[in-house]
Amino acid sequence: MSDTTTSSPRIVGEHQAILNCNRPQNAFVNTDVQNRFPCTTILIHGVNDLGTDFGTVEGGLCEGLNDRLGRTDFKGAEYSHGRMANDPSQVSVADMMKNMDDVIYRRQESEETRSPLIPFYWGLRVGKEDLPRDPNKETVNGQYVDRFGNRLDEHRARNGGFFANATNNIPDMFDSNFKGGMATKILDRMQGDPTHPLREAENRHYMVLAARRLAALVRQIRLIDADGTVNIIAHSQGTLISLLAQAYLVEGLIPNQCGPADRPADTLVLIDSPYSLSEEFMDRLLQRGDQQQTTYARAKTLANLVGHVASGKYPTPPFDQLKYEPGRDNFGVVGPTWDPAQARRLSGPQGNECVVFAERDNRGKVYMYFSPEDATVGLSGVNGMGCSGLPDSIDVRAAQQGGKPETINLLSAAFRQRVFTRRLRQGKPVQVGTPPGNFTIREKGETSHGLPGGFTTWIKSAQISVGTQRNINGEALTPPFDPEMEGNVLPGTAATPLSKNNDGEFAPGKQAIDQLEAEIALSTNSGEGALQALPAQTIDWPTSEDGTLPTSTEVEASLNAGKGPDDQCKVSRVVSTVPPSPGHIVVYRQETLNEAKVRLMNQHKGESSYHSAVMSGRRNHRCATAFDVSVGQARALDDPDWATLLRAVADWRTPMSRIDKLTKAHTNLDEQTLHIIRANCEYYDQGNFPGEDVIPKAFPAGVVSETIEMRTDEINKQVRARSPHHMHG
Repeated sequence: MSDTTTSSPRIVGEHQAILNCNRPQNAFVNTDVQNRFPCTTILIHGVNDLGTDFGTVEGGLCEGLNDRLGRTDFKGAEYSHGRMANDPSQVSVADMMKNMDDVIYRRQESEETRSPLIPFYWGLRVGKEDLPRDPNKETVNGQYVDRFGNRLDEHRARNGGFFANATNNIPDMFDSNFKGGMATKILDRMQGDPTHPLREAENRHYMVLAARRLAALVRQIRLIDADGTVNIIAHSQGTLISLLAQAYLVEGLIPNQCGPADRPADTLVLIDSPYSLSEEFMDRLLQRGDQQQTTYARAKTLANLVGHVASGKYPTPPFDQLKYEPGRDNFGVVGPTWDPAQARRLSGPQGNECVVFAERDNRGKVYMYFSPEDATVGLSGVNGMGCSGLPDSIDVRAAQQGGKPETINLLSAAFRQRVFTRRLRQGKPVQVGTPPGNFTIREKGETSHGLPGGFTTWIKSAQISVGTQRNINGEALTPPFDPEMEGNVLPGTAATPLSKNNDGEFAPGKQAIDQLEAEIALSTNSGEGALQALPAQTIDWPTSEDGTLPTSTEVEASLNAGKGPDDQCKVSRVVSTVPPSPGHIVVYRQETLNEAKVRLMNQHKGESSYHSAVMSGRRNHRCATAFDVSVGQARALDDPDWATLLRAVADWRTPMSRIDKLTKAHTNLDEQTLHIIRANCEYYDQGNFPGEDVIPKAFPAGVVSETIEMRTDEINKQVRARSPHHMHG
């Protein structure tokens, strides 16, 4: 075990004893001290996400690490939230959160919290150039919007950026955006989901800033503890950001000035990744055109970045030295039942069955979790590996002159995949962690993604051919388990057979929406998102001497007196009761903003896309993720002051004033780390995107860019070179 220490003095254990005269010097009192952490695990979300499932992932990870390491002290933090997707209860105006964006899904530690997890947040801050020029158009139904109509929070920001701005490759994150136009409007109308509107969006380079910040965080951890074991669990777009961060860690945040801390994360777990090897027709037709990345560039980049992690496999601390032996302190990283080869854990429904499992050193590995039912990554135009998995290898050819056919190996001992599916086969769930082998993604009689048939589904979804197989080379888990895929759907809504002829597939379950999704819908001001006229209401109102009715303006002012903006309404008409009733009038009014949110949250029940199914299943992380991450040491998290600072740095919304306050005890916080943090804080505060000294425009080593235009130009050159006119010219 490495014995790197940190600078914060603290109590790690205490005990009381009676002081006696002439007490022998060797009369000791045993004092329990806190066990040290086995790893630092960073969790990063995807687009349009505030970290909705972070609490589930952290809780499952902590439970699984207890199982794996023979410990009992790990416990995840809680995360603030309102009504969740799987909660059938009705909400009222009293349940609406004020300043929602500043409180929802925020991590909250208790005295019992003991966790190796750092939640990493990223997003878009809209600059002045992309805000509405007309002050009267800054808000729609109480929601701030950009000039394209995308909903923003009060800081003019959006955590994770917009849903439509997701990418399926890395070069597109540098200088491109989701385009608007008539085709986008038609797509938006086809999908019919006001909580995920499709609008033109800003430049995606904020994703590159996220990758630089992530790399700086990993590097800072290693500057504190050179032998620190660092994992990254990433979801959706966060998987691409995490892969890009590895390139910056290998190249160095300051190119050509790499030190011991400039090395990749030990293990990546990529969940529901949109990364695609395909040149998708819909993407080319509607978005990227001839600037679409080729299959060669996509495959080469993926292999290169996974190769960075594999080649950076780090040997310290030695895996076998984590085990406690007399005369060698393992600092409580693992319990007495742990062994580097064969460890023991409790299992069974009551947790009272002891099983032996094969422990493994996961440093230098990338794991990819995919789900065929992921209808988001499975969209036509995306077709990500998080839905269809990866083949063992792919045959490609570079477009450049002299490029020769080559086979790029994808899966290996360092790149492993697991499949999570809600399908039944032979009437039973497809378990995760069975011995490695080939798996048929789509058998005869099954659909591509577990969706009802029809023209719209066929247009929207990338198709998976019957008989398509994938090599599930993730190591066997003891015991294998049934995946938890319905964790974020309403109870009882996911049991309807998809068709009479197929009893192994079920129609997608339904989901409730949270307050954030309701506010996004309101920002569209269309369909369900438009404010509704309420039925006539009879209210008390003093009768005038001459019997005249009050004006709509007078009634509106009375109803809104002393209320906040979200509880005010517009009155359209006032009439007398029929028959006339002294002291009463009939009012026709529009719903308030909070009433509209309540209506949406209580009435809108959308189909689950299952894009977050793996993330939202606590069992998945207890039984798989916790056994796929690396364990070693985490001196940075052992120090509570450093842990607080690192978690603050990992949230792009943390103001610089708080970071400055936390860094007073840490004068050795790296200058390059601070440089990136300050640039990010200015971006979040003012909307000024960092310059090229923070966000280089050039791709880092390992990221290959080749567009269809480049390939076409090269083909045309070769054709001209071979033409008779050229030969005799």
